[in-house]
Amino acid sequence: METEDWKKIKQILDEALEIPPTERRRYLDALKLEAEIREEVESLLSFEITADRLMPLTALELSKDFFEGSENPLIGRKIGVYEIIRELGYGGMGAVYLAERTDEKFEQKVAVKMLRREFNIEKIRERFKRERKIQAILVHPNIATLLDAGTTSDGIPYLIMEYVEGVPIDKFCRENNLDLDQRLKLFNKVCEAVSFAHQNLIVHRDLKPSNIIVTREGEPKLLDFGISKILDANEADEKDQNTITKFGAMTPEYASPEQLNGKSVTTASDIYSLGIVLFKILTETLPFDPAKKTSAELLKAVTETEPKRPSEVADERRSKPGDPGSGIQDPRSLRGDIDNIVLKAIRKEPQRRYRTVEQFSADIWRFIDGLPITARPNTFLYQAGKFYSRNRIPVFAGILTFLGLIVGITVAVWQAGVAREQARLADQSRQLAEAAKKTAETEAERSKQEEERAKEITRFMEKMISFANPGTYAEGYRAGGEAKVIDVLNEMGGRIEKEFPDRKDIQAELHHKFAEVYLNRQKGFYGSGKYQSVLKKSVYHAQMALRLRKEFYGENHELVAKDMYYLAASGALSEQEGGKLLAKAIRTMRATNPNNLNLPYMLVDYANRLQNIVPENIREIYYREAKAPAEMGRLELAESYYLEALDIFRKHYPEDDYAIVLHKCRIAGIMAKQRKFKELKPFHLACENGLSKDYNEAQLESLGVHLNLINKAIGKGN
Repeated sequence: METEDWKKIKQILDEALEIPPTERRRYLDALKLEAEIREEVESLLSFEITADRLMPLTALELSKDFFEGSENPLIGRKIGVYEIIRELGYGGMGAVYLAERTDEKFEQKVAVKMLRREFNIEKIRERFKRERKIQAILVHPNIATLLDAGTTSDGIPYLIMEYVEGVPIDKFCRENNLDLDQRLKLFNKVCEAVSFAHQNLIVHRDLKPSNIIVTREGEPKLLDFGISKILDANEADEKDQNTITKFGAMTPEYASPEQLNGKSVTTASDIYSLGIVLFKILTETLPFDPAKKTSAELLKAVTETEPKRPSEVADERRSKPGDPGSGIQDPRSLRGDIDNIVLKAIRKEPQRRYRTVEQFSADIWRFIDGLPITARPNTFLYQAGKFYSRNRIPVFAGILTFLGLIVGITVAVWQAGVAREQARLADQSRQLAEAAKKTAETEAERSKQEEERAKEITRFMEKMISFANPGTYAEGYRAGGEAKVIDVLNEMGGRIEKEFPDRKDIQAELHHKFAEVYLNRQKGFYGSGKYQSVLKKSVYHAQMALRLRKEFYGENHELVAKDMYYLAASGALSEQEGGKLLAKAIRTMRATNPNNLNLPYMLVDYANRLQNIVPENIREIYYREAKAPAEMGRLELAESYYLEALDIFRKHYPEDDYAIVLHKCRIAGIMAKQRKFKELKPFHLACENGLSKDYNEAQLESLGVHLNLINKAIGKGN
């Protein structure tokens, strides 16, 4: 917020404090303030009311550090190995600062989030601890990473976060003039991040463009889980909602109706907020403009008034003189499917929205791919229209064939031979029409099955979430609503076949997800007494997923290849068995989907095993399974796998992504072992340059280890 804005806030605050508390809202309504300024004033006024429970300071005393003339004593202060450079932003309770690493190990910029001294009280510290717990769980490429946390010498808690340099998602779309498909694909990356949070039982509760920053590389990062909710938290978390509202943490124009009404908040609230964000990046405005409404009017609009269609808003903006428009070249492209998708996401009733973020995102992908969406009735005309849009050339060819048939019948009166030929063409045209109809019906049935499958999985996940409910009718009754996540996994993992007795595809998908969770947890228990138990669970679910996938899809399918890979990586098989299964997984994935992102990780795993094999008999097994030429050496074979993996990585990641830079380090290392000093130079240089990138500490440390090994190998070669 600019200094001039804080001057305005100070003036309004001075005047409001002279007015009785019951008259203040009417006074603020009459001023028609911008939403951000109104929110800050109300936040500061709330402390005047609750000062006796917080601290003996007036609202003006609480706000003194915000106004012109005050110097921030934190600038230049050290927090651990970081020195605070400048303030990035602040609100009613805390601030975020830019800091730089000072221990000279390497250069790194971070964002430091701290409570203001005046708000360092127990209740707010508990919220701060909860945010730290949430951020530690959420490790995802599109979520800002928690790097460290602690407390200053004078007792102020802080979080050290990944510094994300970029702009809000709506501004990024506008400044880069993204077309409709580009905006939708960018938004779906945000959906992946929110879906990941929901899978970890976290509801964000404050999704808005300013919390979704897009980097210069075009990657969105989800920020600020300060008011997020853990779905298995106790009742104290729910009771804390009054405090959150008083602190002004919720953003009304993006909040769901149930949030504004103080009702229970679930994943459906995040889906609503995502819908408002999508509305904003498609139209560059909001369905309910807070600048033109009082708080009461905005509440009524969000909870009672039906919003306009995005296409209608875009048309209106384009027709106004001097209005730059929505940024979408043709607002008509929003009509129909996009209107239905957005309006379904922001329905007033939570149960009428998309059941999961995955369903929301899947409908957007269906639109991009030209497939029927689930947010509108699957009528025959709609299905046929979608079929035509995806198959214009074949359909047009069919029409031409049909017209040719008419001409042929006319000529047949004069030429019997031509008539017989036209009869043959007529039969072909009929077959084409039947095939087109069958295809449309098949796609409609597939879409219906996908929707039913999503509903079934959602029902299963709702049972998992109900372990957080201590009610006598809920799954969490026995544990008082405080069941641990591992206990929920163990309980629900044994119910999969019972819940879906006739759906092997759903059984397989759930077993795969459980195997993935246990496999990742297995690493954290290595060396402890729980390791074997977790290992046993991961292997069981991996084996079940593989068996069910084969029964449902057959042997030759990319999902079967993926489950082979997971079982081979579980650590339960011998070196020989694991190698054979991994080689088979690679062959299957190459044959079914050579661009699948799991394939390069399979190739890296196999290449790593090739380098570490010592017994000659096991080495021969790997050679035989890889079908390598007899003259190709072990390191040369591993290098070929690394290079194949690099080509696939490049189809999914930008060139400076950590996954690609790390992989170039591997290639330089294997080339150094073979004394290919000339060939390794570009890979070696990319590895060195990686140390100057804005990666996290663990990633930079891994690059350093690889670089040291490469340099030692080069030194021996020289």
